[in-house]
Order: sequence, then C-alpha cells, then structure tokens
Amino acid sequence: MPLLAGSLPVAVVGAGFLGRPLLHALPRPALAISRTGTWPEGPVPEGISLHALDLLATDDSTLARTLAPARSLVLCVAAGRSQDRRAVYIDGTRRLLRACLDVPLQRIVYTSSTSALPDIDGWIDDDCPDRPSEPRGQIQRDAEDLVREHCETHAIPWVILRLAGLYGPGRELLRLYRDDPGAPQPGDGMQATNLIHRDDAVQACLAALALDPRHSAVVNVCDDDHRPRRAMFAALASAAGRPAPDWQLPPGPLRGKQVRNDRLQQLLGVRLIHPTHALPDLSPGT
Repeated sequence: MPLLAGSLPVAVVGAGFLGRPLLHALPRPALAISRTGTWPEGPVPEGISLHALDLLATDDSTLARTLAPARSLVLCVAAGRSQDRRAVYIDGTRRLLRACLDVPLQRIVYTSSTSALPDIDGWIDDDCPDRPSEPRGQIQRDAEDLVREHCETHAIPWVILRLAGLYGPGRELLRLYRDDPGAPQPGDGMQATNLIHRDDAVQACLAALALDPRHSAVVNVCDDDHRPRRAMFAALASAAGRPAPDWQLPPGPLRGKQVRNDRLQQLLGVRLIHPTHALPDLSPGT
C-alpha cells in the first residue's frame, strides 16, 4: 500500500532496532532522528537525512526547525537504560508534539507497547479500555493518551501501534532463553507469549502511514502464536541442540494476556510474514 505523495517526507524519531529498517523501507526523502545521530550499519542510505537530537535536551527552536520538512511522523523512541522512562515517553513526546505545532502533519504514528494493556488472563482485543497496574505500562498508556489528545485537538489523523515483544535479526528469540545448567527456570513457564517479528512491525508502521486519513485507531501488533514460555524455551533448546530446560514447578494452565491482532489484519491489511515464532509446536508439558 503506497504512501500518499503529500505525506512525504516521513520523519522517524528513534532510529534504532525498529526505526532503521523502517527508514530503509520508506520512500525517499525521509528524516531520521536519534540521540546519537549515528547509523551503525555504515553510511546513511541515500535520501535519508539523519539528525542528532535529544528530545529532553535539544532546544525547542532546533526541534521545530529539524522537523519542519516532515509531513508524517513516526515516533518509535525507546528509553535507554540510564534514562528516566517517564521523562522520555511523556516529557519527550510532549516536547516533540509541541515542536510540530506549525508543521502540516498528515499522520502521526506512535509505537507503544502491549505493556499498556492490563495484565489479565485471557484474550485482549484492540478496544480494551482497562489500564495496566504496573508503572511501566501506566507510562505507556499515559503517552498514548498524550498523543491521541494532541492529534484530536489539532485534527491530525493518528495510529497508536501497541507492539508486542520485538524480535528479529540481532535480537533473536534465543536471547530470551538464558541457559543456566545449575538451576531450573523460575515458576512453571506457563505464561502466554506475545511477540512480533521486527519485519512485521515494519509492515504495521508502513500500513499505518498509508491508512486512509479518515481513520484513526489503536492497533495491537502481535503475532498469532501465544504458546507458553515453557513450550517456546523447549523449542529454542531443541533448535540449539540442547535439552529442554527444567522448571521449578510442574506445568499448570496457560495464564496471562493473549493479545488479539484483528485490527492489524482487518484495518491495516497486514498479512504477517511471521505469524508464529517460527518454532515447531511442542506440548506445554514438555
């Protein structure tokens, strides 16, 4: 689904694990904004203008001047380990939106997280109104509200993408399985998984940018595979030629949230490249 010509250039704020492949997939010209202003893979691709900006420290006039050419905006900022999460996601987003007040944006896409959903047992759809109880998720939900209120006040079409756990090249699933031969994994491993491959997250961003401007929505970005961690870790071990890990407790019933992706497929029209975690199906009791 091609972007509307008038929506170019797109500014991607956060040129990291998701932002860089998204920028590769976007039509040119495009703007890339990161704290470091570096492109780890080598030279910056032709047609991408890379800028070093710190949302918490760069002055307002510089932010506004840098973003002035943009016609669409994707926010995929991730707080660093040493950064205060509320400062980055709330204060940084507020400053960024304020800097764009005079920019004729045709779409804002905000990448949030499924941590903004309540931690309950069972299925959760795109319209779940309940808020999370954990501080991490509350910050994400507050940031979503900030983006939505800004866009509705200024008549800007918006899409909030709630991304499940991201994996992909350089962030393989095997990293989730921390092998410690001397100790079993904690608990029973029956927590449902909610994951999305980076390439499918890129698909979701592109589809959100190309969405008819009459539509704004919250969209869960999650694959179809909710096997428990116990089964996923066993499959990872098998793929690595290792025995399945032991667990402290025997397997109980599946628990935890299972995030539905109906709007991802029906509204955005995304057909998942990786609908499962690309692992063989194994019994939860493995």
